[in-house]
Amino acid sequence: MDFYQSAGTLVLGSRLRRLGERFLSEVSKVYEAKGIEFDPSWFPVFYLLDEHKKLSMRDISDQLNVSHSAVSQLTTALIKKKLLKVEKDENDGRKRLILFTEKGEELVKKSKPIWASIQLSMKEITEQNECQILKELKILETSLTEKSLSERVLDNLEK
Repeated sequence: MDFYQSAGTLVLGSRLRRLGERFLSEVSKVYEAKGIEFDPSWFPVFYLLDEHKKLSMRDISDQLNVSHSAVSQLTTALIKKKLLKVEKDENDGRKRLILFTEKGEELVKKSKPIWASIQLSMKEITEQNECQILKELKILETSLTEKSLSERVLDNLEK
């Protein structure tokens, strides 16, 4: 029996990480095969900026539910690669907005057919197996928002 199967929920986080890494690795192969220099870890920021055109780091952080520091590190790296740029908000000069450069917009244009194919392929996988993973993940995320895992573990230790 597979280790992850036998350990069950005890290794759920490790199992989800392993699955995520597998997806990212497979998607990297697709970009490489198509000659597109795109790191799949950039996708959430690229997707948001493609939808909204300009966002502050705080907006990106809030929408992705990740730390401001993580967004800052990623956007700084993408600015160095000349894929993103920063401009001041016209309404609030203190606020900095992140947006695509021409090079970044061109990369999005090249990447969109891959995004569509990934979406179709993932839909095929989940429908073929009657998988309700998105629904189940939402339930799990909501439960963890209501009461964190650390709180639950500490409460159970007190019982």
